[in-house]
Amino acid sequence: MDLDISDILADVSRPSGGISGSTNSISHSATDTDTFVDHQLLVRAWTSERCAPDLLPYPEDLMGRVMSRVQNQIIRIEDMASGMGDGGFSSAANFGDQKGSTQNSNLILSILQTDLGRTQFLVRSLLRIRLSKLTKHAMHYLRLTEDRKSLYLSSAETQFVRNHQALLAEFYDSSFLSAFPTSLKRLDDVSGGANMVEGPDLGSAVVVRCLVEFWRNDDDIENGDDSNATTTTTTAASVELSMRRGEIWIVRWRDVKAGVERGEIELL
Repeated sequence: MDLDISDILADVSRPSGGISGSTNSISHSATDTDTFVDHQLLVRAWTSERCAPDLLPYPEDLMGRVMSRVQNQIIRIEDMASGMGDGGFSSAANFGDQKGSTQNSNLILSILQTDLGRTQFLVRSLLRIRLSKLTKHAMHYLRLTEDRKSLYLSSAETQFVRNHQALLAEFYDSSFLSAFPTSLKRLDDVSGGANMVEGPDLGSAVVVRCLVEFWRNDDDIENGDDSNATTTTTTAASVELSMRRGEIWIVRWRDVKAGVERGEIELL
């Protein structure tokens, strides 16, 4: 009547619509591995975004795979819930079997909903953190995107920051800028040695762990881009660092920023 918990968990992980036999076992294992790896990458992206004072590159491929699985999970949950609601007892003879099956189905449905809620929390939290940074330094990231053609923002985030800055400029103009001389109305003025575009503090301290066998930031110091006059702080590393796998350091963000973006270092 009752299934073993390992059988239930295996049924939860099994992709729907797969064929039976040894081929299905191989694809099932590969699917589980890909899902597990993507979940780890999502957790790492969420942790890094929370800990980084600056906006990290948008993980477009990862988010695409995760959102596709979320949609499939929602469809599977809805199908299971609909099937359980349509079922009935045909006779008293198989009442016990159907009761046990219903209990197992309820457990499977609960596991699926819990897993879905966990993933949705990570996705929502990640996006909210990014929107918070974009809202706080909208002009900085807008100029960064336009000048460097960077991939730090998704297309939706780019549209958001443009609309946000346009509404903010319109509000400022109607509130007080209309009374200013034309030369003083720009919100991105960098003349007179004063930069009005406020960016994140790249000198903030962060806790990092090395993920590669040996890491150095020599190239980041030599190749750092210091020529962009529209940014408020230099993005080049300022101090030479070298770390070995597993070491945990407290350092300035600018000194490990490039390593984190390449996946050689993770934020804690």
